[in-house]
Amino acid sequence: MCRVWEIIAQYPATMEFIQGTEKNIDKKGIYFEKSLVKQSKFWLIIALVLCLISMVGASIAQTSGGAVRVENIRIVTQEGAVVTGQIYIPRKATPENPLPLIVCQHGSFNNYQMQDLNMVELSRRGFVVISSDAYRHGSSSVNARNGFGSMWAIIDYARASMDFIQKDNIGLTGHSMGGMFALLTYYHYADLEAQGMGDSPITAILEVGFDPTMTMGFPVEAPEKNKVNWGIIAAKYDEWFFKSPDVGGDPRRLLESDEARDFINQLEEFNITGNIENHKVYKGTIDGEEVIRVIYQNPEIHPKNHFSMMAAAEASSFFYEAMGVPSGYPYLDPNNQIWVWKEFFNCLGLIGILMFLFPFAAVIMDNVPYFSDLKASTPPPYAPALKTARSKVVYWITYLVNLAIPGLLVIPVMFVWVGKKSFTPGTANAWFGQGNTTELGIWSSIVGVCLLAVFLLSYYLNGRKEGMNPDNWGYKISLRNLWKSFMLALLTVSVAYVILYFAELCFNTDFRVWMIAMRTFNVEKVLYAIAYFPFFVIFYLVNSMLVNGGNRIEGRAPWKVTVLSCLSNIAGIGILIFIQYCDYGDLKYHTNIFALIF
Repeated sequence: MCRVWEIIAQYPATMEFIQGTEKNIDKKGIYFEKSLVKQSKFWLIIALVLCLISMVGASIAQTSGGAVRVENIRIVTQEGAVVTGQIYIPRKATPENPLPLIVCQHGSFNNYQMQDLNMVELSRRGFVVISSDAYRHGSSSVNARNGFGSMWAIIDYARASMDFIQKDNIGLTGHSMGGMFALLTYYHYADLEAQGMGDSPITAILEVGFDPTMTMGFPVEAPEKNKVNWGIIAAKYDEWFFKSPDVGGDPRRLLESDEARDFINQLEEFNITGNIENHKVYKGTIDGEEVIRVIYQNPEIHPKNHFSMMAAAEASSFFYEAMGVPSGYPYLDPNNQIWVWKEFFNCLGLIGILMFLFPFAAVIMDNVPYFSDLKASTPPPYAPALKTARSKVVYWITYLVNLAIPGLLVIPVMFVWVGKKSFTPGTANAWFGQGNTTELGIWSSIVGVCLLAVFLLSYYLNGRKEGMNPDNWGYKISLRNLWKSFMLALLTVSVAYVILYFAELCFNTDFRVWMIAMRTFNVEKVLYAIAYFPFFVIFYLVNSMLVNGGNRIEGRAPWKVTVLSCLSNIAGIGILIFIQYCDYGDLKYHTNIFALIF
């Protein structure tokens, strides 16, 4: 944002000390640098250019240079629920040349775009690919009666209405929770087949980051014999799954486990008693039907599965092996990948849209008289310097306590209390309709209250004696300027989302990298934003007070203030993540925070 320097009008000569800068004065006697206003406009243009490059580049990558058509889909199921998603249709898919269909499902807390690597790579190889939002995710329904059924709703719809797919040659893949949904969907059609309601259309299933033997309360029984081509992609350092008891719950030893042997030994020709070979395709029969089994174990963590070139190559290899090379398309080496370019351009757009926010607000303040009052007339006062040993000790103890609080409260608040010890976002209702946001919102507000309590305690015990004044905290503002600040923020965010909707409307892209994204939303999400607003505003207001009143200390360089503020916001969670990835046993399933730490 443009820096505004106020120099009292009766001392204009002071500005002469700033060399090489044009100067200007507004009607209220507030000096500011013209060059900085120009910088805001410059960076605003750069941000918009990055967004445009992102839209064009990501569109070219996801359509494989025009060889694939990308369309949004929205279906209403028989029970009245809505399922949303995206379909990638190779240009050679026609009623005369129907192609195999692969349905993808994202993991918990994600949405359909998290399957970009599979949508791009499989479609350019000639597979029709659909990726959908699971219920309670993305833009699909929150309160569907059958919370598991979004994937088979998509398949039923596709088989009934799409004449360019092979309706009895359908593959499934999903990551984490999506792997569970893929497995359940296969069980669903196997159950219908057992009841004499037609042959199952599922010919292949690739689970990514999910155990083949786990059921987690499925409403459908697993068949006695799984006559389907089946593959597993397992992260060697998976945080959640592949914890077979016979190998000490160590996911690194999956290939040595009974679970892996039982999976391969489903094939009638095998009775393996040793280790399973990584990446080996085991071919055999079940009740006379030829099928394959394969386990791919990669040196990566669970979230990396859906952002991995190894996993993308394995998906292509598996579906080639299980479903054949689509008609009209040559075999393409699985390591020949372009999805990373889509992620690159998406990331470029994310950088651009975030870069857009501050220059845009600065330009508005400089050019729209209504908002000119928001330019600071004086810099906010600094907190007094730490001059005594007592003040330094109290300051750093307060800082470290507040640094630790967010990390300490993650497990007891988000996972145990709100999340009910579930790793799927199930805590949702008509008003608070996003389970993961409910967990985050309540955690954020509780963290904010705790941080404020520690800050005020420090102030009353020591800060007042050291000369700290509430004026240092940056919370004082007139109602008029508070309203204008809200309107400026609303205007800035609204224009940013206009850019995002333009990207979707014209190029069918958004701005994201891995799990960080800006995404369009429907009217339902506006209501959710209103519902969750109080939870998050508590945290951000308190955080602002702590930065202004605690970290901005007289004599401390601005860059040090920034570094300390960043560390205090991320270090607690960072330490928790560090503990999680240390080799201290099965920490993930500890629900007692003290057991987790010690």
